[in-house]
Amino acid sequence: MTRSVSIRGFTLIELVIVIVLTGIVGTLIGQLLSRPIEGFVDLADRAELVDGAELALRRMSRELRLALPNSVRITDGTLNLSACTASGGSSCALEILRTSNGGRYRTKPPIGAPAVCLASAQQDRLSFNSSADCFEVLGNLGVLPVAAGANQLSCMNLPRSSHCLVIANTGQTGANAYNGDNIAGITGATANTVTFDINDGVKVSPSFPLRSPLQRFHIVDTPVSFTCTGGEIDRQADYAITGTQVLSPAGGSSSLLANKLTSCIFKYTPGSSTRNGIVVIDITMRFTASNGSNNDIRLVQQVHVPNIP
Repeated sequence: MTRSVSIRGFTLIELVIVIVLTGIVGTLIGQLLSRPIEGFVDLADRAELVDGAELALRRMSRELRLALPNSVRITDGTLNLSACTASGGSSCALEILRTSNGGRYRTKPPIGAPAVCLASAQQDRLSFNSSADCFEVLGNLGVLPVAAGANQLSCMNLPRSSHCLVIANTGQTGANAYNGDNIAGITGATANTVTFDINDGVKVSPSFPLRSPLQRFHIVDTPVSFTCTGGEIDRQADYAITGTQVLSPAGGSSSLLANKLTSCIFKYTPGSSTRNGIVVIDITMRFTASNGSNNDIRLVQQVHVPNIP
């Protein structure tokens, strides 16, 4: 007896229907998943951009807090300003003299105190009538400054062979460290003494013009400049100290701190006898989302800087 077997499969119409339905379902699922995926990618890119900018602001803040009192200055390349905005083709630079150490100098040695600089303790006080002197430091310097200088020029010019000693910097005419008024090259140092020379080869009988109201002295290791131009913030250091501020100091080292900026604002409000000065750094970055739209991100940092010399 012969049994007939019926073999049945899909018709072409059924296959087409299945393919169409699968495409529709796939399209719907893709639309449902694409938005969250794009949002995740955009969020990750935005977070990376903001983290980089915040890192740059923190770096700038740390160095600004080390600024020599009254050494903050801002320029657009032409004028010295209290506030400057860089956007498009314009540029701004914020400069400080960075301190690496400091302390208090002796003004009146106690009776019977041993001499640490010269023949007697009376000679250990800082002389404001001499161009070169040694004085006693109250306390301990800790980390010793670079002290291989011969005079003022050895710490202001390149190649720099010593750190600078600065006393009573007010930033005004006659007491401005950038102009060499109250800045000396350190020729020797121990844990509790500093030897300096303020000669520049030009001034007649040079000496420190002012006394610090709190008997303070500061040691400056380098000028530092933050320049905002071309959508970037660059840090420059280890260049010569000059009376005129420029956007791009010659010599030294340079490093990129932040990019993708559409604008940045540097603003400085000098302090008074009762409060510190304030530096405001205001930067705006542009982030392009997956859908092609531009989103601006603004970060503002305020930094208190000392102003009492």
